[in-house]
Amino acid sequence: MSRFDGIDVPSLAGLVMFDAAARLGSFSAAAAELQVGQPAVSHAIRELERRVGGPLFERLHRGVRLTDVGEALAGDVDLGIDRLERGLRAATTRATHRHAVVRLAVSTATASFWLMPRIRRFKLEHPDIDVQCVTSDSTVTFDFTSVDLFIPVGRGDWSDLDRWEVETEQVFPICSPSFAVRFGKLPVSVETLAVETLLHLDERHDSRLVWSDWFSRVGHAFATPTQVTVANDYAVLLQATLEGQGVALGWRHIVESLVESGQLVRPVEEVVNGEPFYLHASPRRDLTEAAETFRDWLVAAA
Repeated sequence: MSRFDGIDVPSLAGLVMFDAAARLGSFSAAAAELQVGQPAVSHAIRELERRVGGPLFERLHRGVRLTDVGEALAGDVDLGIDRLERGLRAATTRATHRHAVVRLAVSTATASFWLMPRIRRFKLEHPDIDVQCVTSDSTVTFDFTSVDLFIPVGRGDWSDLDRWEVETEQVFPICSPSFAVRFGKLPVSVETLAVETLLHLDERHDSRLVWSDWFSRVGHAFATPTQVTVANDYAVLLQATLEGQGVALGWRHIVESLVESGQLVRPVEEVVNGEPFYLHASPRRDLTEAAETFRDWLVAAA
């Protein structure tokens, strides 16, 4: 017995035209998007309505509006077309032996110290997915619709984007073991730290946290901490810290491995909770199956 016995199944083309008209609220706009004539869309909708047995749209003076029946059908059709597209992409990838590609935009430091070790582990579990890392230290000029996923730099209002929390964040001072020698026994007090050489990042964006913010949040208030501006790239600042040029603020997700390996030390015990670490995606760009797999893996790994 056929799975469609007793059902008058419409054509896929007709369903695609219905989906476009439902999304756009216009037969003309649907025709323009699909590059067909408007009569073709109107005919497809009338045929679909005949098969369903009732109207799917209310015809308005300008455009159309889904009926209750049309609204219910539109949701199912949208899910079906999306599933079909995913299946075709996956089949094409397998048939041509091409690896799926996920493009992720991050800062240079996050890419170097946080992302790359994780990509190695991800590839062991998903050898058929390649992750392309696009480094950017500016959230002002970068077009995030050109990538699948991204991690913003600095403060910003990202509430209109899709996002997933990867890790909680902590911020604490870090320095090299050679620089820490001048402190003697660790940890030292915040007051002792305040008169040392503090490395400052001259960022092109509104930084999430600077030294004056950090000291204020641990209860040590003073007007202007003594700072030495090193660079506008956190990866360069970290290199200066590793070379013993001073004390820098360390974001746990970036510097944790360097602290665990002993390349950096924490001169004080105080820690400030930073903003959660989110992975973002533009709602204007549908995630591929590979991007969803990588996103879910990152969140689960954290």
